[in-house]
Amino acid sequence: MQVWGALPGGGAPETPLRAMGLSFANRIGLAAGLDKDAIAVRGFARLGFGFVEVGTVTPRPQPGNPRPRLFRSPADGALINRMGFNSVGSAAVSRRLERLRRRRPGVPVGVNIGKNRDTPL
Repeated sequence: MQVWGALPGGGAPETPLRAMGLSFANRIGLAAGLDKDAIAVRGFARLGFGFVEVGTVTPRPQPGNPRPRLFRSPADGALINRMGFNSVGSAAVSRRLERLRRRRPGVPVGVNIGKNRDTPL
């Protein structure tokens, strides 16, 4: 985003900034994947993240891939994630985010969206 001029450059990670009309307490945020269903946004904000991204949120609820869906590859020093977008769906997440908005989460909140498994490309 900095390349396109959307974010100011430079500054230490803990430096507050204003960008895209939003105020960020710092430049360190939590990416989607940990709080898939927007359950813990306020808790993560209290931990000091400058923003929280929830999701991936799918239009309709879906369970994700069958287990096991997380694999360790010691030879590669890697974990392989095949979660499959397990999600409570957009309606449930939307209700949670509306309640959160009324209570002021304290940080900007983004939503990562994806398609359902049965949605054609």
